[in-house]
Parts: sequence; C-alpha cells; structure tokens
Amino acid sequence: MRDCTSPLWWHLLPEGEAAPTLDLWVVRDFPRALSVGLLGVGRLQGAPGRHLLEPGPDTDLALRIAYLSAARAAALDAHSTELRRIERALHDGAQNRLVAVNVLAGAARRAVGRGSADADEFLGRVQDAAEEALAELRLVVRSILPPVLADRSLTDALDALAATSPVPCRVDADLPGRYAASVEATVYFIVAETLTNIAKHSRATRAEVELRREEDLLCLRITDNGRGGAAEGTGSGIGGIRARVEAHDGTFALASPLADRPR
Repeated sequence: MRDCTSPLWWHLLPEGEAAPTLDLWVVRDFPRALSVGLLGVGRLQGAPGRHLLEPGPDTDLALRIAYLSAARAAALDAHSTELRRIERALHDGAQNRLVAVNVLAGAARRAVGRGSADADEFLGRVQDAAEEALAELRLVVRSILPPVLADRSLTDALDALAATSPVPCRVDADLPGRYAASVEATVYFIVAETLTNIAKHSRATRAEVELRREEDLLCLRITDNGRGGAAEGTGSGIGGIRARVEAHDGTFALASPLADRPR
C-alpha cells in the first residue's frame, strides 16, 4: 500500500532524503514516484491470484512430481517389457514356423521336379506348418489386444477368462460403461496373469474377481483360497502386474499370508 501512494507523499520528505520503495528503486522525483505507484497497484492486483493459486497445506508438490515421474518410468518400463515379450513370441514361435514352411516348400518343389512320390507328403507338411504359423500369429495378436475387448465388453472378456481358468473362478463386475482401450487391456492382462499364477502356485480350489467403479477410480480385487506366500521378485510376474498398474497412475497392494492348508 505504501508504494501505491508514493506519488502523494514522496515530496513531503525532508530535502535530500530519498524514499526507498519496492526494495529496488529510490524515489527522488515525481516520474519515478508515479512509476512506483503503478507497480504497487500491479502488486496488489496479483496478491489475490497468488493466494488463490497457492497449493493447500496438505499438498506436497515435490512428492506429487516424484510420484508422477515414477509412474512415467513404470509406463515406459512396462511398454519396453511388452515389446520384448512380443518380439520373443514372434522370434521363437511364428518366425521359426515360417522358416519351417520355407524349408518344406523348397523340399516339396524339388520333389515335384524329380517326379518323386514324396511331393504330396511334403506339401501336406507345408500346409500343417503354415497353419501352425498362423495359429502362433493369432496368439501374438490376441496378447496385444484381445479381440473380445473390441467386440464385446470388459465384463464379457473377464467372464471368458474365468471360463477357461483351471481354478473355478467367479467374476463379479458392475461397470456402467466402457473405458479407454489401454485401461481395459491392462485390467484384462492383470486378471489373466493372476489367474495363471493362482493355477500354478496357490493350490487354490476357488478364486474370485471383483471389479467396481468408485467415483473416478476403477477398483479390481482378485482373491483365492490358496496357501498364500506370494511375493514380488520370485519370478511369479507380480512385479510386472505392479508395473502395469502404476503405468496408469494406479496403486497396487498384495496380501498373501501363508496358510497351513487351503481354506
């Protein structure tokens, strides 16, 4: 306020005495006093904005920035892991089978050129190898984005997973609508990976998948009555599940106490 009124009182100071203002200027004449007054008005106008935009006492911006940076790193890591998985699937599966198709086709061509009776056998093997290669490619495509998610709904996709699970599984999903394709695919693969782990390691006799929307959050809960003892870093894929969740700025919690016997 003192700076805003400086044009009115600066000349009342004893001669030779200057008025310090704005921590920057020293007023010795009217033009400078007027400039200081205008800048002071600007400061007063900016004060309410700074007050409104100031983060609340409970907001820790540094912590939020660190969390978002970690989520971004998790997303990039999950993306790289997925690309490596697809590359391995193509290299070890479909590519090897296509190489076999090429070799068998060459053998069949040479047999035909010789008029050999083995030509028909080679052509049959070529056809079998080509069908296996197509099956491998379809499997890779489904692992990127399952067609059931595009053709139907996330609930239907989870029902299909439960129907093929070695451990009897009940799906309880109540969703009002569709979600982003990346979110639905993440939920789908988390459930698929978890049911696979349950079947391999838990000795469970039943499992349950519960999916709910709570305000702006999509909450997924997977339980089983197995022996427990699941932990990250044991090759069970739990770390990958966590990375998928955190890539979407979500939270992941694991509770797997050891039990003497399946409940």
